[in-house]
Amino acid sequence: MNDIVKTKNHPIRIRKILGPFGRLILQVVNWDVVGHLPDKKRIIIASAPHSSTFDAIYAYFVCLATDLKFYFLGSVSMFTRIAIPLPFKKNPDKLGIPHPFGSFQNKTLQQFGGIPVWRAKSTGVTEQVIEQLKSKDKFILYLTVEGEMKTNQTIKSGFHYIGKALDATVVPTKIDYKNRRFELMKVLELTDSVVADKEALMDRYHLVQGKNKTFYKPGTK
Repeated sequence: MNDIVKTKNHPIRIRKILGPFGRLILQVVNWDVVGHLPDKKRIIIASAPHSSTFDAIYAYFVCLATDLKFYFLGSVSMFTRIAIPLPFKKNPDKLGIPHPFGSFQNKTLQQFGGIPVWRAKSTGVTEQVIEQLKSKDKFILYLTVEGEMKTNQTIKSGFHYIGKALDATVVPTKIDYKNRRFELMKVLELTDSVVADKEALMDRYHLVQGKNKTFYKPGTK
């Protein structure tokens, strides 16, 4: 697995305990990653279809197993609060209840590559991500391009604007539950048209079977 995703710009960080643990878990659950990362400094892994919390769990163990550092997005509430559904909580940044060790939880998740984003702020998520990553010479950002786990087939434009603003290489990636793997596909060359780039991505994901839905390009089902 390490040979598949190794890149000179992102040397592996040997994890003596977590690396073997991640590889063991992937073997137990029969999950794999195939394909190649381009030898670029700034990479966006644009994944779909996103239909289950297991998508993030498998991605986390792939990160450990490959000994690479991935950045990922999460609502700020995930970094400082305990995720208990409360019907009267309408603010997405204050879901659940405050974590008694919120500071430790926040530092730990960020150390593992987490990027907290404020969903209720007037500044959009895309702008927040650009602001946090623009000073980094190298990064691998894992994105679910649909944004949320919904049954409708929609792709957000964040991958395009982040890629253009940070001069990052976009790698479309299938979350393929039929074959139980992440499949890193051919690099998507970004154009000046967000509509064209979204269309190109939807072509890549068409008929990919997620855990709870199959991705269909709009107008084809």
